[in-house]
Amino acid sequence: MNLRNLVVLGLFAPAAFAQSITTTKHNFQLQTNNARVATGQAEDGLCVFCHTPHKGQSSLILWNHRLSASNHTWADVAAAGGKTTGGTAYPTNLRTWTGSTSKCLSCHDGTVSVGSLYWSDATANPNVAMTGSDVNAGGQLSNPTYLIAGGAGNDLSGNHPVGVPYPYNRVASTYNAITTGPDVKLSEWIAQPVGVKVFGAGGGGAPMAGAAGIECASCHDPHGTPNRYFLRVPTQQSQLCLSCHQK
Repeated sequence: MNLRNLVVLGLFAPAAFAQSITTTKHNFQLQTNNARVATGQAEDGLCVFCHTPHKGQSSLILWNHRLSASNHTWADVAAAGGKTTGGTAYPTNLRTWTGSTSKCLSCHDGTVSVGSLYWSDATANPNVAMTGSDVNAGGQLSNPTYLIAGGAGNDLSGNHPVGVPYPYNRVASTYNAITTGPDVKLSEWIAQPVGVKVFGAGGGGAPMAGAAGIECASCHDPHGTPNRYFLRVPTQQSQLCLSCHQK
């Protein structure tokens, strides 16, 4: 069987291979992206924009990108009591919550420069100059395609809730001090999702019945996937939605 036949059969389909972060938009090295280290700057590290071996914001995943000061909320549900249709409360503490969402929003709410770090090149609080059409003069993301929050960077209206419980094994969970709402139909959720990532108590580790939740990284893998927008599961035929929702 020749190579062409193997491709037709899907044995060499692109989805079979994970994408390296070096070829994604999260590579901010020189001349590799539309949000990149400005020409003439010495910094060309790949991992440093998110992680550092020393003096990061937290020992957990050695976080190195400066966090946003915004208290992210969903203004469009405030009038409805700040809850989902199933009665689950939206979080108001994403800035201080230990889950990974605050780390995603440290770039994607557009208030912090992509190059604003806690530690780099033995220097505290460096601000690596950024350039490119996806950032403004201050280095903050300005391309609306990649901005998640609106207004002053704190309004997540119209966005899927994160930092909220997931009914793992189809039982109510408590996560980020929020408990599954009383009107959530547990039978309409996949008990143990495949492809997407459900987090355990504290925003990390393995999920378990009664203590599980979702974050931005439930649907997106920041290190790269074969799918657009770093999605863990393709959107074709609503595969991503159906990974969690039983409809």
